[in-house]
Amino acid sequence: MKRVIMLLLLTVITTVGYAQKGKTSAGFTLGHAFDTENVIAGIDLQYNVTDEVRLAPSLSHFIKNNGLNAWAIDINAHYVFTLSDVFGFYPLGGVGLTFWDYKWRHSSMNRFGLNVGLGGEIYATKEITVGLEMKYNIMSDLDQAIAGIRIGYTF
Repeated sequence: MKRVIMLLLLTVITTVGYAQKGKTSAGFTLGHAFDTENVIAGIDLQYNVTDEVRLAPSLSHFIKNNGLNAWAIDINAHYVFTLSDVFGFYPLGGVGLTFWDYKWRHSSMNRFGLNVGLGGEIYATKEITVGLEMKYNIMSDLDQAIAGIRIGYTF
C-alpha cells in the first residue's frame, strides 16, 4: 500500500503543469458563507509566481443577510497540481481582513484571520477557467466555512 501511495504522490508531483510562470488570471466568484448564511460576490487576481505556486489576492462582499454584511480582503497562496490538460486542484493558505457591519446592533468590527482550504479547476480553454473552492476562515468569534464557484480569464 505504501508503494502505491508513493507512486501516486510521485506521479502528481512530476505532472507537467498547465499553469505557467508569469500567467495572470482575473476572475469573478459567487459563494456562500455557511455560518452567517451570507451570499458572497467577489473579484480576484491570480498570479503564477512559479509553474505551481500562485498568489491570489481577492476582494469579496458578504451581501446583507439578517442585518449582517461584510467586506473581505484576502491574500492566499495556491500550490497547483495539474492532473491533465483540463483539470487541476490546489490546497490554499493565506490571510484575510474582514470588515463586519451589524445593522441590528448599530455596530461594526474588523477581524484578521487565516484561510485554509482546497480548490479544483477545469481549464475550459487556454483562457477560461471554471473552479470550485472550499475554504475555512479562522477568525475570532466568526470562524466559518465558505464555498465558492469561480470563473476566470487568463491573460
